[in-house]
Amino acid sequence: MPKSKYYKLLGLEVGASEQEVRKRYRQLAMKYHPDRNSSPNAEEMFIRLTEAYEILIGKKTVQVTPGATQRKSKKESHEERMKTARKRYTEQIVREHLENERYFNYLTKSRKWKTIRLGAFLGTILALFMIMDFFLPHHFEEDQITHFRRSAAYAPGGQEVGLIKTERGDIYWISRMTYDLHSKTRHIYVETSWIFHNPIYIISRGKLEYNYFNPHFTAFNTAWAFIIIFLLPLLTIQYKRKSLGFTLLYHASYYGTSLLIIVYLLLGVRWAHLLTLGFI
Repeated sequence: MPKSKYYKLLGLEVGASEQEVRKRYRQLAMKYHPDRNSSPNAEEMFIRLTEAYEILIGKKTVQVTPGATQRKSKKESHEERMKTARKRYTEQIVREHLENERYFNYLTKSRKWKTIRLGAFLGTILALFMIMDFFLPHHFEEDQITHFRRSAAYAPGGQEVGLIKTERGDIYWISRMTYDLHSKTRHIYVETSWIFHNPIYIISRGKLEYNYFNPHFTAFNTAWAFIIIFLLPLLTIQYKRKSLGFTLLYHASYYGTSLLIIVYLLLGVRWAHLLTLGFI
């Protein structure tokens, strides 16, 4: 049998890598294993798959002498071929188990794991304080508009959003911006959360009344998304097991949450707000 036919038997393209061969063999061998599949041709298919696998990974060579393959197969009984196939399948299972064990130990004993544990501690604290921000009193900070643009972007859903820049150098995206905000008076109050000072409302200071405007794209509006992301490292530690789900959580926590925690604390000097519990 030409070598290309062994690839075809496994459903692979000619020249597929050894890793692809092992993965595909594992899938098909589990499907046709006699202990899992009781159909009449499952046993023979299991043997053929194992022989193709052995040849493609170099455990067995293809006989090129005419008629040699046929003579060899006649000498080997069906029972011997089945015994060899079962042995090879068991070796493959053990090999994958050891590889998974080594990879799991690498993940949970490396410096990255220590970073994830630190991220779990910081992320949990941040998540708890962000939840508290929903219930604590708010700050009201005075500011003044220096620049504005009524049509600067579009919020999700197609709503037109304007932009204002204040004397303090802060920028806010405002929907439904009216004449009251930027023309009658440019003096405003910025209502912010207690701990992290995240903006909640922009309030125009009129002579007779105050008008409230919702700022878009703020950390307060997306707080629940931040909370979920910040709790990922804690979930990763609690879920610790040899599975694909753990691997995905591990990398999301290390490369995603760790970076986001740093960015969140540095922007707007939130680290100072956190250390002073919102008093600064």
